[in-house]
Parts: sequence; C-alpha cells; structure tokens
Amino acid sequence: MNSDRIRPHRIAGHWSWRQFVGAVLVLFSACEVGLAQLPATRLEGLFPAGAAPNSTVEITIAGADLDDVDRLLFSHPGFKAERKLAEETPFDEGRQPVDNVFLLTVASDVPVGNYEIRCQGKYGLSNPRTFVVSSLPEIVEAEPNGENNLPQWTEVDDGAGGKTRTNPATEITLASAVNGQSSSGADVDWFRFQGAQGERLIVDGFARRIDSQMDLVLSLYDATGRLLGESRAYQSGDPLLDVSLPANGEYFLKAHDALYRQGAGYFYRLHMGSFAHIDFVFPPAGLPGTNDEYTIYGRNLPGGQNSGFSIDGKPLQQVKAPIAIPGDVANRLEFSSRLDPHLGGVDGIEQRVVNGAYKSNPILITKATAPPVLEQPNNDTSKSPQQLMLPCEVAGQFYPQRDIDWYQFEAKQGEVWSIDVYSERLGLPTDPAFLLQRITLTEAGEQQVSGVVFLDDVQEQNFNNMSGRHEFDMRTTDPSYLFTVPADGAYRLMLKDGASSVKSDPRLVYRLAIRKPTHDFRVVAVPGDSTGSLMLRKGGRDVVRVFVDRQDGFDGEIRVSATGLPGGVTTEEVIIGPANRMGTLILTAAPDAPATVGTLNVMAKAVVEGQEIIRPARYGTALVPFQFNQPNANIPSVPGRLVNRIQVCVSDSEPAPQVLTIGDGKVIETSRGGVVKIPYQVARQEGTAGNLLGFPIDFPPQTNAQQVNIGGNEKGEFELRFAATTPPGTYTFYLAGFNQGMQYKRNPELAAKAKERQERIGKILTDAQQATQQAQQLTQQRQNELNQANTALSQANTQKQQADQAATNAANAQKQAEGALKQKQDAAATNPSDEALKAQVTQAVTARDDAAKKQKEAETLAAEATKKQQEATEVQTAATEAKTKADMEFQAAQQFQQRAQQEKQRADQFANQKQNEANPRGFNVHVPSNPVTLRIADFPINVDALPEAVSVKQGEKAEVVVKVSRLYEFTGAVNVQTQLPGGVGGVSIQNVTIPDNQPEAKYELSAAANATVGEHACTVRLQMNFNGQNLVLERPLKLQVIEVKPAE
Repeated sequence: MNSDRIRPHRIAGHWSWRQFVGAVLVLFSACEVGLAQLPATRLEGLFPAGAAPNSTVEITIAGADLDDVDRLLFSHPGFKAERKLAEETPFDEGRQPVDNVFLLTVASDVPVGNYEIRCQGKYGLSNPRTFVVSSLPEIVEAEPNGENNLPQWTEVDDGAGGKTRTNPATEITLASAVNGQSSSGADVDWFRFQGAQGERLIVDGFARRIDSQMDLVLSLYDATGRLLGESRAYQSGDPLLDVSLPANGEYFLKAHDALYRQGAGYFYRLHMGSFAHIDFVFPPAGLPGTNDEYTIYGRNLPGGQNSGFSIDGKPLQQVKAPIAIPGDVANRLEFSSRLDPHLGGVDGIEQRVVNGAYKSNPILITKATAPPVLEQPNNDTSKSPQQLMLPCEVAGQFYPQRDIDWYQFEAKQGEVWSIDVYSERLGLPTDPAFLLQRITLTEAGEQQVSGVVFLDDVQEQNFNNMSGRHEFDMRTTDPSYLFTVPADGAYRLMLKDGASSVKSDPRLVYRLAIRKPTHDFRVVAVPGDSTGSLMLRKGGRDVVRVFVDRQDGFDGEIRVSATGLPGGVTTEEVIIGPANRMGTLILTAAPDAPATVGTLNVMAKAVVEGQEIIRPARYGTALVPFQFNQPNANIPSVPGRLVNRIQVCVSDSEPAPQVLTIGDGKVIETSRGGVVKIPYQVARQEGTAGNLLGFPIDFPPQTNAQQVNIGGNEKGEFELRFAATTPPGTYTFYLAGFNQGMQYKRNPELAAKAKERQERIGKILTDAQQATQQAQQLTQQRQNELNQANTALSQANTQKQQADQAATNAANAQKQAEGALKQKQDAAATNPSDEALKAQVTQAVTARDDAAKKQKEAETLAAEATKKQQEATEVQTAATEAKTKADMEFQAAQQFQQRAQQEKQRADQFANQKQNEANPRGFNVHVPSNPVTLRIADFPINVDALPEAVSVKQGEKAEVVVKVSRLYEFTGAVNVQTQLPGGVGGVSIQNVTIPDNQPEAKYELSAAANATVGEHACTVRLQMNFNGQNLVLERPLKLQVIEVKPAE
C-alpha cells in the first residue's frame, strides 16, 4: 500500500516530561470543547484533474469551508474559469450558479505540465491542488463502468427490432489520458481498448503525484480474462504498467483503490500509450555550467538500445545524450512533478525525452558539488576498494541486490571533509548508511582497521525549532558527516542501502560527495495554517514557517524577509538564529486592509565566509489538515510537498476575533544566563471568550520557555530563561497563542440569507398551496358546469330525436294524405257526377292540407330542436375544454406545489444547518503574536580595563587593575583568576573578587628572585553566576618576567 512516510517527532529537551504531559492533557481537554478550527477554504479534490490545450471542460471541486467559492486561480495565465449556471427555476431570479462546478478553458498556448489550482471564497484562498495539461486526448470515465470481475458483453434491443452488443467498460483509444475517480462504495473502474500485437504499452497512473489520496492499483487483462500485468506503488508512489501486447484485439484495464476507499479526494489519471518513459539517468548529477553526456534508461526510448538492465522482468533501453546544467542551478529547483519535503534542499532541473508528439515523464538531474567520478566495478569488498582523489563526487548504484560499495582515500591530519550521501534526496525510496574506517599499518606491516563512525539516519537535536514541527518534515534518511581527519593516512568508506537488500533495482542510484565544507543554506517557506492556505482576517495575523536546510555545518544567522504582500498586509524581517532550523514570518493585516490577493516572494540572506549570499525561498505545503499541537508534540508528520508559490489573501469583511501582542516594540537584549520578562496584551472581539494558552516558538536553543497560561487575562507577562549553553546571537521568536473553546459564529451572513430564502420559498409554497386549492375549486366548478352541459345536451338530443321522429311521422302522414287525395281524385275523375266521390276528394284535400300543415309544424319544431342541440353541443364542448384546462392547471398547480414543498424542505434543511453553524460554539483557534527579536550576548559584562601585557622583574611585584561595566541588571560578584602556563615557576598571582555592584578590583603579581624569565601566555578568567548559570569569560594576558642579574 502506498502511504506517505510517517515521521515521529521527539520531545524537546527543554520541556520536562511532566510539563509535556500536562500540556497535552490540556490540549486533549480542549479537543472535548470542539475540534473545529476557524473556517478557511480548503480544496481537497477536483475532477477531472486534467485537460488538453485549447479545450473547455466541466470540473467539480470538493473540500471544506467552500462557502461562496466563486473563482478559481491558476499558476498560469492561460486558464480561464467561470461558474456553471443551472437552468432557471421559479424559485430564484435568473439562472443561479451550480455550487462548486466550473467551466474551465485551457488556452492553446499552455505548455504541457503540472499546474496549481486554487479556489477562493468567503474564507479566503485555498491550498493548491495539481491540475495536469497533457498533449494526449482526454477521456473521462462514464459510470457505471463495471464491477470487480471482467465486464461481459451482452445483447440488448436496439429499438428497431434488432440486437446490439454492449459492454459497461468505458471505451478508450490509444494513446489517451483517462480521468477517473473512486466516487462511491467499493468503486472499480474498467476501460477497454483495441491493441496491436507487439505494442509495448505503458500505463502511467497518477494519484499521489497529483495530490490524490488514492492508493491506485492497475491490472491489465485480455478479452478472455487472462491477467497480463498488475502494478501498485512504483518508484513515484504511483503504479506503472509495462506490457507488450501478445495479439491484436481487445484489452481491459482495471483501476481501483487498494482498500476500495472513496470520496472527493480519491481521483486519478492514466496516461496510456506507447510513449517514452524514463526510469533513471546516470550519473544523476552534473556540475553547474557543464554539458556532459549522460545515459538515459527507460522504455520506448527513441533510438533506444538494450541496456542489460531490467525491472520486474521488463527490459530497459538506454540512450546517450548531452544534458546542459545551468550555471545558476544553485538557486534553482525546477521539476514539474511532485517533490517531497526532504528534497527541499537540493538543486536541480528536469529532463524529458520526446517521442513523436508526446513528452516522457520528467526526471530530476541534480547539481553536483564536486568533480564527478563514476563508480567502478569490483568495489564490492573491503579488499578491493575504489581509490578516490579528493575532492570528488561518486555516482553509483545500490545494485544488484545486497550491493555494498567500498571506497578509499588519503587525508591529512586536521583536514575537514564533508561526507554527504544523496539518494533519498534524489526522490528514491532508499535508506543509505555508511561506515568510515581508518587504515593503519602495524610495525609488522600488517593492515589494522579502526572504526571512525557509522551513520545511518541522521540524528537531530531535540529543539522544537530544528525538527519539532510536523507539517513539513525535511528530514532525510541520507547520512551526512563532517569529518575532521585525526591523523595522516588512508581512510576507507563502506556504503550500503537498506532498500536494495530486499530487491535488485538499477534505479537505486546515489551520489557520494566528499568535499571541503562549503557553508550554504536553502530555505522553504510553508503556510503554518493546517489548511495550507493563508487567509488574514482584518486586524489579524497568520504565519509562514521558514524551514532551513543548513549545509556543511553552517550555523550563522539567516535573515528572512517577504515582499508581494497584499495591500494593508505587513511583515517584519525575521532572524533565524545560530543553529536554528526554523523561523516564522508573521503576516499582519491592518483593520482596514482591502480584500486582495498577493503572491509572496520570500528571500533569505546570510553572511557566509565574509560574503553576503541571497537565496530565494522554495515553497511548500502540507497536504492534509492537522490540529494545532504544542511544540514538539510527539505526533506523526503529515505528508507535504513543494509548491510553485504561496499566496495570501485578506478577508473581505470578517475581523480577527482575537489579537495577541507581545513586547514593547524594541529589541530585547540580554546575555547567556539572562532572564527576560516580556509583557503581553490580548484584544478580543465581543463574545470571543475562551482559555488562551501561549507557546514560545523559534527561541534560542537551550532556553527554558514555559507554556504561558493567559486564560482570559487582557495583559500580563511571561519569561524566558537562557542557559549558559544558549548560543549567543540574534533570534526572532513569537508566542503561538492557542485558544481553547473560543466562541465563534460561523458565517451568520449566510445563515441570514438562508433564512431569507427559506421565508421566500415558504411564501412561494403558501401561494402554490392557495393556487392549488383555487385550481381544485375551479376544477370542481368546471365539472359542475360540464355536468350541467352534459344534461342539457342529453335533453336537447332527446328533444331533437323526438322532433325528428315527429317530423318523420308528419312527412309520412302528409305523403299518405297525398296518396289518398290522388286516389280519391282518380276515382272522382272516372265518375265526375258522383257527389260522394267529390265530397271524398274535398275531405282528402282537407286531410292533405292538414297533414302538410302538421308536417311544416313538425319540421319547424325539428329545426328548433336541432338548433337547441347545436347550442347544447357548443356549450358542452366549451365546458369540456374548460374542464380539461382546469384539470391541467390543477395538475400543474399540484406539481408546482410538490416542487415547492421539496424546495422548501431543502431550504429548511439548509437554513437550519447554516443557523446551527452560525450559533456561537467553541472553536480551537491559533492566535499568533507579533514577532520579537532577541539579542543574546556572551556575558552580562564588558571588560573595560585589563592590560594586554604586564612586566615584572624578578623579586618584584606588579599591580593589575580589572574594570568591568555591568549589563542586563547583573549585580553579582565577578571572581578573577589568572592561570599560568605550564613550566612557569616562581610567580604567584592573587585571586580577587569584584564585589557585588562594584566595577573594579586590583590584584598583585609577585615574581620571586628565581621566577622563570621570559614571556608567558597567561589566561585571565572572570567567573560569574548569572541567575544560577555559571559563566566564564577568558582574556589573554602576556606576562613578561624580566631577569634581574645578581650584583657583581
């Protein structure tokens, strides 16, 4: 499993175990109040984590305290991001931005490489996360894309009566960059692609290198499910698959977290194709200003030849190429992939190989510190060591497995050589150790070996400002040693590695530098806040830790300053005192500082060998949040890395809840043994109670600095006690305030906005409920009207039917009457004189006329019935349409009411959540003070009068006057003692005491008649006790004893 190194820290020697336990118990008690720290924007993940030039992608960010995050900032101007807008809804005015989703455009001229992305919101500018720009086509996984087993092809209906084959694995093409994430549950991602026989496929997995928490595992299968390759943590901490495809066809790649974890911080990228990959370069370093030939080892190298090396059975190729090392590489560390904290002190540049349109991974080439020498074969035993001419720097390999390399050199007594091994600091998973031996010859001419030193991990002193912080642990497993040669002769050095004892890996290279000590230093500036960001509340402070990598025993003072601050933000120059390895820049925002962003430019300077040198800082960050802890708390270090820059911003409205101020604005001066009392003041915003503790940070080594129990006091004082062993010099320190359970309201403005929206949505819901009720009533009304219309239409239909029947009957009757009349008329025509027939005709005419009248009346009634039917139909149609419309409006009202109820529920939950967050509760808050400079002198006195030389004749006396001026309120006695060198006789010297509060004393030198004649180098020792610390000041005194010859 890939995990970042956990480094335990030791407890400071100047804190007693009882004090430490007490302080830790206090801190644990504070944790019961609330583990939360004041909110600060933190970016934990983004997806996808890369894009191609000249493209636009939708990315989603995740993290903590992302309130009102409305912009993204990049380390290159070719990026542009705007918030994604949701579709317009009736609950808000206009289109609203989607929380934490942005549309990112990468310009066409953005070079391939890694860039840093930050987000900014109410709680400031976040920590950086890595965003990759590649020259490969970008693919984003599509979920669901498989489970644990190989995805199977299935047939499904194509919607056109046919069948189509489908597979859940995301389809990709080679070469490409794939973006994936472990988003929920035991997420397993599958990808499928077509491969060609003989193709050497490289799958480079990126997780740790792009700030993901994922321990990525990759497996490659053919279409039958046969495993072709599997890889987990590689040299970079990420997996690398190298497989020569056995046949043309389809292949499946499986990706998942080793423990099947998931969340916003579990994302990855895969670079897949037959492109070049560099494994290592030999030698791994070069002298500044050179352009020598190097051998590059890797896979798919253009023009590559078989190297004879292999890794896990995969052969490596090699090519030779010149690599130019810049002359100013001493101030540079340029590398576009992840660099861990322990590489913060090396110098170097990156090298890539171009294969067609694609660039390989980068490899770091470091700066050599002495003339390079290559390791020679057959140096594996003490009997055949490789002979070295000093100074030199050997480039070697811990290869093959259990390799041990021996070297021998000649050195002269009194010479000082720096012996420095670089291997872990080359970014390699190694643990080197060396043994230094002295070789002498016995009188019989036999070789005799005696050990000088064995070094494995470098031991660090237990000072909190040397290695007592855990957010950026620069310690290394590489051993270093300043060797003072005890005698002329031959010395032999054995070098081995713990990692190579269990595997055979040609990538495990090293540099063995044996050089004259060259005092120098590098510094790395790191945000001190656990979020990795720097957000200053108005009137408040934040800190930047400055870690120092001192080289070859350099222990001088280092002055650190910063520019590039936002308007209204200031910082004072700080001094990292002798031998200290950490200082702290205190950034202070004015109460009226505008809400702006600045990019820090931190510079460090020191006087080395009489010359001032300036070193620009590198920058780093912790990768996971951590709780504030007492200095030197014995807790593991958290993972961190180097970053391109540090940015700082000022809150747009929120004031600092508390401000801690120490000192009186002046430099504090004392000496070894001194005790200084330093005043403090605390300004608190109303309602920000809590128990405030103070921990002095960056004070001189060997200082008794106790925890300061400020509590709820507005003012007070604390003291620092300096030991006789405290190194003199100038130091800048500060008081790290830690408020346990400070009352704080989190984002009450958002709570007010959420409540306002809750009320507004509540009114919308009420209106929607009323509208639904009205729509329901209208629907019922329309139903009644439709029922009435249906009844009327039914009646009209009946009446129409009856009228039509009556008209039909009348027509039939009229027709019958016409027939009867004709019949009578025909009969009468045949018998014109028949009166009876004539009467029948008359009756038939009357019957016909009556039938015609009735027919007309029936037709009139039928027409009226038809009209009424038409009118009833129209009314019924209108009623039906009105009812349909009312039903639709009622349904729409119900649906909107349901949406409003859901939106109201969300608004209620959000408002309640934000109100709970805005209610006052206890937070653990870091309250750093302003910096104060200490100047520690050697002694609390100055010697104003003490002769450099005294003459006395044999048999006579001489008087010596010692005058001192007292400093730093020292009032004690000073004992004066003069020591004679060996071999001097006949001289007696009084011991004398300068009494309390007195400036001088006198004493006599007596020379006997036989006193040793000549000039004698004496030592005058002025011993004093300053606050219980014994101090001894020594001055030379030349005593001239003049010979007095006997009288003749």
